Order: sequence, then C-alpha cells, then structure tokens
Amino acid sequence: MGKVYPRKAFTVFENWRNGETVGVTKIPTTILGVDFSGAQNAGEKIWICHSETVGGALHIQSLQRASELPDSSTQRELALNATREFVSSFPNAVCGFDFPFSLALESFPENARENLNWREWISSLPEYSDAEEFKTAFPDAARETDREAKTPFSPLNLRLFRQTFHGLRDVVLPLVESGALAFPFDALPLNEAEAESENLRLLEICPASLLKKQKLYFSYKGRSTPQRENRETIWQQTQERTRVKMSAELSQRVFEDTEGDALDAVLAAVCVFRALQNPENLRARNNREKFEGRVYF
Repeated sequence: MGKVYPRKAFTVFENWRNGETVGVTKIPTTILGVDFSGAQNAGEKIWICHSETVGGALHIQSLQRASELPDSSTQRELALNATREFVSSFPNAVCGFDFPFSLALESFPENARENLNWREWISSLPEYSDAEEFKTAFPDAARETDREAKTPFSPLNLRLFRQTFHGLRDVVLPLVESGALAFPFDALPLNEAEAESENLRLLEICPASLLKKQKLYFSYKGRSTPQRENRETIWQQTQERTRVKMSAELSQRVFEDTEGDALDAVLAAVCVFRALQNPENLRARNNREKFEGRVYF
C-alpha cells in the first residue's frame, strides 16, 4: 500500500495543456478504478485501484484483487458483494467501472424508446434470473458511445454480456439505490457543495479506449517477455502523459500480472481522473446519452 494521505472531499486541479494552465477544476480527492468481471471466479479477475489526488496529481494508494477484500473469495457472489462494500466505503469518491452501464436504444422496441428511463430500467434487472436470460431478452447493438469511444465490444457481446448484467444488477443498482450518482444519467456540476456531499459517483470507463486514444493499444495481456515489456511501456507512457504516480512495489505488481487486469484497474482510475478535469463532461450531451450513457476515457 502506498502512502496514505489525509482524506479531503476535493482538491483543486489546474488543467494544463502543453505546460500552460488553462483552467481550474475542483475534483473529489478519492478516485477508484475497477477492472470488472462477471465470471464465476470473478474474485480472481476483478482488480480494484484506490487512488488519491494530491497537488493536482493522481497517487495510486493500493491495488488488489476482489478476492483479497474482507469477506470475499474467488466466487462471484461473495466477490461482487465485497467489491460493492469496498467502493461504498468511500462516500465522496468517484469510481470508474469497465462495463457498460446501459444498452443501445436499438435493443428496445422502437415504440418504447422515447419513454425509456435509465433508473427505471436498471431497477428491473432483478427480474432476470441470470445473465443468459438477460441476454436473450434484448437484441445486441452498439451504443453511440461505443462507436465514439471505439470500445472492443457491444454491451451484449458474447464476451461481455455477463459483465454487463452482473455489473449493473449486483453492483451499480444497489449503489444507486443507496444514494450513489451515476453519470451522465444523474449529472450535476461538480461544484464545492457537491464535492462536500457524501454521494458516491459512478462512471463507465474503458481502458482500451484510453489506450487507443493514446496510441498505446499494444498486446499486453500474456506471459511473454514482449507482453510484459508492453505493460511496462504503457505504464511509463501513462506516467509521462498524465500526472499519476505509483510506488515501485505496486508497479511491479502491475508488471507481473500476466492477465493485464491490474494495469486495467490503474487505467480505470486514470480514465476517471481525465474525465474530471472538465466537469462538463459529466452532463449528457443529448437525449440518447441520457439512457445509453457515455464511456469516459
């Protein structure tokens, strides 16, 4: 675990471009990044990054598997419960999850799309007994934000639908019902009063989208020497391009995780940090985004 900094509700971050300050934003101090999984052994696959913003930089504090959390295990139900409890223990935090927060409007009958409400829809998810039933209930389609962010998969893709279902039903829905805000669905300006309120804030993020934008989308998941070197390169370049810091001990853990999930959790936190540099990003830009959401990267 890295150095622990005093907990504050927000910090002042000076936006900068090419070395010049271009604005000042107040952002919550605690940022969490979660590399998620809906697999049966989700506790082995989920990684959680806890970071704090200090002096305008993101300091990685801890990095762990969900199975390492209190009252957790490798088994999905226990791991998801533990992940949810850990995230909710930071009431002023902003947390980024790497699973879809919604489906495309085209996954619903055309005559129902105009009246769709995101909170009402996710509240209906417990009606589905499992991810397979959920998947068969909707035709798959890419959202507008998937195309914009160049996400690898649409929400109901065979490789992603379990993540979508369990992430929404078992993590996001209980958090929202407990008072968390999800952007851009519940978007409000991140002013000082909000920063001091105890509302956990949730974002959908995508490490792959960030890597594509930064032209760092290399093969980094695997046991080969080149793949480990790519994990090291991605982290080195991320440090240089974003004000983010991590101890040598945690860096080694990232490099040694051959699945690349530890790195993805760190990148999830970086995605949140980048998004919060401009609070206007948290507003839905159009009616489609009010239901489909937005991928932040």
